[in-house]
Amino acid sequence: MFSNMEDFIAKRKRRIDWKLLQEQAAELQEPCRLCVRRCGARRQSGEAGFCGVRKPLVSKSFITYGEEPQLNPAYMLYFAGCNLRCAYCSNREFLEPEPPGCREPDAARIAAEADEAYRTDRIRVLQMLGGEPACSLAAAVETACRLESGVPVVWNSDFLFTEEAFRVIDAFADFYVADYKFFSPECSFRLAGLRDYAEAVEANLLRVDPARLIIRQLPVHGHVRCCTVPVLEWIARYLPQVPVTLNDLLPDAAGRCLPLDAEERQLVEKTVERLKLKRLFPVWNRKSPGGAAGMFSGELIVRPDGSVAVQDLAGPVRELLEKLGLELREDCRYGDAGGQLR
Repeated sequence: MFSNMEDFIAKRKRRIDWKLLQEQAAELQEPCRLCVRRCGARRQSGEAGFCGVRKPLVSKSFITYGEEPQLNPAYMLYFAGCNLRCAYCSNREFLEPEPPGCREPDAARIAAEADEAYRTDRIRVLQMLGGEPACSLAAAVETACRLESGVPVVWNSDFLFTEEAFRVIDAFADFYVADYKFFSPECSFRLAGLRDYAEAVEANLLRVDPARLIIRQLPVHGHVRCCTVPVLEWIARYLPQVPVTLNDLLPDAAGRCLPLDAEERQLVEKTVERLKLKRLFPVWNRKSPGGAAGMFSGELIVRPDGSVAVQDLAGPVRELLEKLGLELREDCRYGDAGGQLR
């Protein structure tokens, strides 16, 4: 396997009753009790609920090298639908009940691809994310149960699942990547549409084995003192051994979410140092030898219908596409630096 095995994520050894997990996942979505909204949508009757999921759909899947070091390279399996509406979301187009370019998950094919990539040393983990993968829990269980290679399963989530859903997830997930974005109820409601956000996230973080967890925080301009600092202080108090990643932000089209200014960035750095947190850096965000910070990696996605979607594009990438004669059409509904090529 890989030469650098520091902080290696291993497959947990346990006996799993897959039939029971499949039954439990199906029961939790009829009526839906998968996330803390407990909307009660009846999926079998075609009701979508807040997350937009009538039936599980895969929005994209690929191998990436842009995660934290112990996750790279990772097979990324994105499920459509989410229980939040973050103002800066880069996957907003996949939140509607019938999102464009998505497909029903072929669990056998996905598992076979991940197994082959793991056996040939092309990935370290299979990462399930979204949107919010808990909204598609039945499909996640079905995929995980077909894995044969021993590839670890990483659950990358906003951590707003219910305790009942967590029991199913924890039966097969080997590792967790959790978002903890907001601390102030007013901020979480204004920027993501959920007032009781922090309370729910903290309860779920404390349910997880700290040795199997990374926490990501996304500092937003104007929200460092009310959200980032208290989130980091909470982590230092309750989960000091858990590594933390501070992700950079792309502005949303409406200007509600902006990158930090110099004073805010300094406050974040001083807070991390003061609290003695174990900080990780995604590969794309590591500083170069010259001291310049890395840029957001961006994505070019070829969809099943042949169209090409772009999102999270850095300026130089956008300039390159334009020089190649490709027209970028922005769609401000997505709330990110994205669009489609045509």
